[in-house]
Amino acid sequence: MPSRRRPKSPQSPTSGAADAVAQFAAGLRASAEREQAERERRLRQRQQARDAAKAAAGHAVALADAQRELDRAIAAARAARRSGGSNVAAADEAWRLAKAQLIELETGAAPDWAPREAPSTIGDDGDGVEP
Repeated sequence: MPSRRRPKSPQSPTSGAADAVAQFAAGLRASAEREQAERERRLRQRQQARDAAKAAAGHAVALADAQRELDRAIAAARAARRSGGSNVAAADEAWRLAKAQLIELETGAAPDWAPREAPSTIGDDGDGVEP
């Protein structure tokens, strides 16, 4: 009956050891690359989390500022209505603008009724530079 064992290929003992060392070195390099990629991924995740937290904090501050501005505009509109002066329309426009800005910050989209431009400030000559 024939033997089931396969004959070994003729290799020198040093070439097998060199192959094993090369494989081990390649495995070490691959492992180091995987670890470096994992460190970079964690670093990116932490940076994204910091950026998201910073954006959320900025948004919260903007919302609080918009709410304060709306409260001031409401108080000014009430005072203008009580006095019955000619500045009722301007106070109502300021209230609409403040309300639209608050809604835009809360929802991400300006309401359909929102004023298209901010009312001009005193001393604004259209060049965008304050006097």
